[in-house]
Formats: sequence, structure tokens, C-alpha cells
Amino acid sequence: MISRNVAIGAGVLALAGLSAVAHYSSTTRAAQPAAVAPATPVPGSYLDPVAPAPVAPVAAVPPAQAFAGSGASAVAVPVAAAPVRERVVYRTRAVARPRYYVHTRSKKHSAEIIGGSAIGGAGIGALVGGKKGALIGGLVGGAAGTVYDRKTHKKVVRE
Repeated sequence: MISRNVAIGAGVLALAGLSAVAHYSSTTRAAQPAAVAPATPVPGSYLDPVAPAPVAPVAAVPPAQAFAGSGASAVAVPVAAAPVRERVVYRTRAVARPRYYVHTRSKKHSAEIIGGSAIGGAGIGALVGGKKGALIGGLVGGAAGTVYDRKTHKKVVRE
């Protein structure tokens, strides 16, 4: 009897793994290769190295000159301003706070979740323990489905 239960459990796990692999291979993620950055920079792209802005040659600084009417302590020295690079920012829309809303599940979908869990539990219980196992499995599956449904029936979605 125990070897039969082990065989059934292994079969259920194998089917679950096979369905997960089949689902992944049928989605669009599996068909698209991973995006790879180009090895050399493309002109005009964000990888294109930006040449530094040309700096105007600074003339020789004239000797310090004293201000007229002030003491020898005040000296004026011309200072060359460093070149400033301006950033260019492109915005496609006005910046606003993200909006959130609560997506609730319909009563029909909740009933489908709970019923499906009860049917699944009854099926596994019937394989393991016959009629009595089907009854117990159905109750446990229905209870588990109810807990899952109540925990996940409200989903906060960012818009």
C-alpha cells in the first residue's frame, strides 16, 4: 500500500513539473533571446562617448593691481570661469505621483477557486484513501481554497 502511495505521489509531482516546463516553453519569454548590449558604441546612442567641451585658452593673468583709494591689502585678481556643461532632459509626460487602486475578485471567481481546490483535494484523497479519503480530501481542499481566496481577493495595483 505504501509503495502505491509513493508511486502516485511521484506521478503527481512529475505531471506538475511537466506542466510547468510546458507553460514556460509556450510563453513569449522563452522564444525571445536575451537582449545583449552592443560591443561597440553606436553613434547617437547613450553608449556613444561624449567628447569634452572645448575649453577656451585663458590669457596670461595680468599682475595684481591695487584698487584706487584702498590700502595695499586689497588686490583684484581676474579668475577664469570653468566651462559648464548643460544637461538635456527629455520628459514625455508630467511627473505625478503614482496612482493605486484595489482590484477585487468577483464572487464567481472565488467560488471557482474554492470549488477547484475541493475537487483537487477530493481526487487526491480518493487515490490515497478511497471514499473516506475523498471526503476528507474534499474538506481539506475546500478549506485551503477558502483560505487562499480570502488572503488574495484584494490586490493593490499601481497604475
